[in-house]
Amino acid sequence: MSEISFKGNFISHLNIQKIYPIKMPFKVSVVELNPLDSKDLRALRDVDDLWEASFSGNIYKEAASIHNIGEADEAQKFYVLTRQMKNFENIFPEDILAEAKIAEDSFNGRSVNLDYLQVHPEHLYDSEVREFKGLGRGFLDFFKQLYKGKEIDLHSVFSARDFYFKNGFHPVERDSNNLYFIA
Repeated sequence: MSEISFKGNFISHLNIQKIYPIKMPFKVSVVELNPLDSKDLRALRDVDDLWEASFSGNIYKEAASIHNIGEADEAQKFYVLTRQMKNFENIFPEDILAEAKIAEDSFNGRSVNLDYLQVHPEHLYDSEVREFKGLGRGFLDFFKQLYKGKEIDLHSVFSARDFYFKNGFHPVERDSNNLYFIA
């Protein structure tokens, strides 16, 4: 039997672009959070409070549901993109730049569903105060590598369709918001 980790699990570093105060590469960490860990769950709750973005609320509620049941759901994965470089057992909500929830297909193992991907509202493409660029693209590229050889499926809100199209996703059928990418 394998031991279950009860803390944020470092997965990888990514390079993104810092655009303020000067344009330069900036290293961030991808961390998988464990919804059974109270500290990880608190980080997701605090992000929801800080951002007030609908997807962050959904991510927190789905993690809280797993926490309340008290049983791990290996198919449900919660990830954050953070400025933190260490101390992943204590994720600082103010350092989180993006978050995502993935549901792995446990039936055929050939696909995953990107349920939510939320970039910090201050760092969205059209934000006048953004400090970084390419957060969403970088996070999405990470998932393409992580799930190489699988199909990544998602249901896009209309306002994000162009973002996903620019990143290689295709509609399941014409004019559909159901999109896929073969990683």
